[in-house]
Amino acid sequence: MATKIITFFLNLFYRLFKKFIPYQLYAYLAVGALNTALNILIFAISYHFILPKDGVSIASIHFESYTISLVIAFLITVPTGFWLARTFAFEAGVTEKTDGSKKLVKYFLVVLQGLGTDYLIMKTLIVVFRIEPTIAKIISTIITLSINYVLQKYFTFVKKK
Repeated sequence: MATKIITFFLNLFYRLFKKFIPYQLYAYLAVGALNTALNILIFAISYHFILPKDGVSIASIHFESYTISLVIAFLITVPTGFWLARTFAFEAGVTEKTDGSKKLVKYFLVVLQGLGTDYLIMKTLIVVFRIEPTIAKIISTIITLSINYVLQKYFTFVKKK
């Protein structure tokens, strides 16, 4: 049901972008935007409403609330991001059922890299440039998504010849 609804909306709005970008890039951006919005929403809710502003100490190690929020959002949106990318953007790159587990491992490696990149950029924006954490998260996400698209296209969901 969800697949049909998402496919319907992707096809409906692709007409507006058809002259400018190929369908695969459009689909990646569209479903990626959906998953990114979910990621930022989870980050913002965790940071602003759930976790204490001064962070959390576990076994005498202090973690900033924005770091914990980043990890929470990451853990929740990795499975949704994989499903969305595989199903709607790169479905042609999956050739058989057993191929899915290999793709999942590659996908996880790319998003793990993305988590590290996202964290380093976000931390720099917060500490060095004193940008509010949610705004820093949005900026770092835009940069990280650009890197991840290239890696997902040419590493994770590459078509077998």
